Amino acid sequence: MPATESVAFEAFLSGIGNKDRQNIQRHLAAVDAEAGPAHGRLWRRFAVTLRKLAPLAVQTVAQQAVQFFVADGKYRMQVFTLEDKRDGMLQVYLPDVLDAAFRAKILAKPAKRAATAASRSKPANGIPLGAPPDAPAGVVAIEYPIVAKAGESLRIEALDNHNSPEPPPHVRHMLGWNRKALRISLSANGSPTQAAAVEALCELAAKAWAESAATK
Repeated sequence: MPATESVAFEAFLSGIGNKDRQNIQRHLAAVDAEAGPAHGRLWRRFAVTLRKLAPLAVQTVAQQAVQFFVADGKYRMQVFTLEDKRDGMLQVYLPDVLDAAFRAKILAKPAKRAATAASRSKPANGIPLGAPPDAPAGVVAIEYPIVAKAGESLRIEALDNHNSPEPPPHVRHMLGWNRKALRISLSANGSPTQAAAVEALCELAAKAWAESAATK
């Protein structure tokens, strides 16, 4: 790992409790042993970015998910999750910023035909085709074109407490009370364009809650 990346990752680990730190280190040791360097490097990149945007101490759910928080008055609010089941895919959960992403020209709306096909393509078990295997029935995975580079896209699912009434523990507090979330799924060998687009969406989310806090 280059020196600058190593320093950034040590900053990510700062202030994290021993149990959570051990979960993260064991997870990365397994990833680095099982996969090529791209997987662990992308995980570390996202972890560093999310902690910068949500600087409170992170919390792990076993070794597969890391939750990120910001201050909410005297409490804390979960705003991101980084999930890695070591199946070759990474999932990033964040607040629903799709409309802002279109306005900022980070993402483009999918062709109407493609979006309609995605919403109608369901196998016998009721889970939309192309969705992760643990996606609740009613959740649709849609490929949104990345404006910065033709031919590249992000696979995104919009989650709320209606289509995800029993979310997993690492997502539960991001839904309900009118909160909605996005789940972005990308290959652990995802392209730099995809990684940058994910980070840009997370930055939009951080800007939105910073503006909300400033008006309180």
